Parts: sequence; structure tokens; C-alpha cells
Amino acid sequence: MTGVSVGIGRAIAERLALDGYEIHGTYLTHADQAQELATQLPGLTLHRVDLVAPDGPQRLVDELPDGPWQALVNNAGIALEEPLDHFDAAIWQRTLAINLLAPVALARALESRLVDGSVVNIASTDARIGSYSSAAYAASKAALVSATRSLANVLARSRIRVNAVSPGWIDTQMTTLPELAAEVAPLQRIGRPSEVADAVAWLVGPEATFVTGSDIVVDGGFGNAEPVLRREAGM
Repeated sequence: MTGVSVGIGRAIAERLALDGYEIHGTYLTHADQAQELATQLPGLTLHRVDLVAPDGPQRLVDELPDGPWQALVNNAGIALEEPLDHFDAAIWQRTLAINLLAPVALARALESRLVDGSVVNIASTDARIGSYSSAAYAASKAALVSATRSLANVLARSRIRVNAVSPGWIDTQMTTLPELAAEVAPLQRIGRPSEVADAVAWLVGPEATFVTGSDIVVDGGFGNAEPVLRREAGM
């Protein structure tokens, strides 16, 4: 899986290790956290890789064992703040490279090792809304959800299931304004990384063998809530 050092990726690695999986995990920054995790999870092998580099995904593929594999989890991602007064092409190019191109490239390159297995792409509920200072992130996640459906069609020839998990406001280092998000969400809190990891574990496990091309939203109902209608109802 990609992006295991911190946050949701770390929680997924911990959950999959608990379920008995051996894990090959990537990191680029947060090296200390990655090494700490590797000491906690003896079944974790680390790979430092820059997925923005044109040859980054292929270099990772070349380092990985032949398989067979049970799953690929594409978790690595970035959300860069954009200027509101002009278009920054470099931000869009970097964001799309990590959040969209790398997951698709890895899924395609690893098809022969994932026969009868599963691919899970970590998207975001931002894919469903308009953004302000992170339009590239929202667009990349929307494209990843669409690519998930297309990959599910293509990789079905190898009996590979491809799904997405879209977290909402989750308690990680990327989360801003958690109190405001909790106020809006019907469950009145933000999510835990472990709750996203639970969804991933289900998708890669034996209980989801007829699920492909789906996007599971893990947001505590945040996407269902419309603040004006809620106030209108007196809630």
C-alpha cells in the first residue's frame, strides 16, 4: 500500500497487519514515523518512493515481490493550498500525479500479481463538492472515483475487484476546523482513522467478494447534511 507513515494510511496498515497481512508500504516524507511503524509491525516492509517522478510508480513495481498479492491499497495523496487569485499549474500537476496517475499506473502495472485480489483507492468526499483553495485536490479525487469504476471494468478480466473509500472529516494531521465539521455532521463528531481502515479491511477481505466499482463513503453523514435545511427544521 502507498502512504503508510501517518494518518489514515497508518491506521490501514495497522488494521491489515492485525488481520494477518504482510504489507509492503511506501513513504516519502515522515521517515521517522514510517520507521517507527515498521518496528511495531514486523510484517511491514518499507519502500521510499516519490510517486510524482515519472518513473516513480514503475520503480516501486520493480522493487516489489512477484506475488500473488491479495490487495493493493492506494492511499498516498496530497492536498495543496492554491492561490485564489491565479491558476498554479505546478500544484495541479503534482496533485494529479500523486492522487490520480500513480494509483491508476500501479493498478495497471500490478494486474498480473493481483489476480483474484482487490484494489482499494482512498478518495475523498471532496470529490462530490466544489472547492475554494483546494480545487486540484477535489478534482483529483473526483477523477479517482471515476477511474475506480473504469478500472473495475477493465481488471474484472483478472477477477480483480476495484473499489474506493471516500473519507469525510477524519481526525488526522490534514484536518482543519474539526469542531465546525462535528457540528454539521449528524453524528456530531469527526471520524477516526481506524473507521476508514475498517472499511478498507472489509473491501479487501472475503466478505466483499461481489463488490466492485463502488465508492464507500465514511463521513458520519456529513454529506447528507445541509446546514440551512437543518436550521429550518429547528435542529
